[in-house]
Amino acid sequence: MRAADQEYYRRRERQERETAERTRDESVRRLHLEMADRYVSLAEQASPPAIPIAARP
Repeated sequence: MRAADQEYYRRRERQERETAERTRDESVRRLHLEMADRYVSLAEQASPPAIPIAARP
């Protein structure tokens, strides 16, 4: 995936956490936090794999 994808997922994570903070309904808050966690997972999948130091040119 591209860096733009990772940025999008990170932005959506922040938005979901902000929405969770503002809501008064605990069940809705949990749903937004779960969605934020899913965006974290997607952002991690979008990260380029780490290159070991020995493998670098």
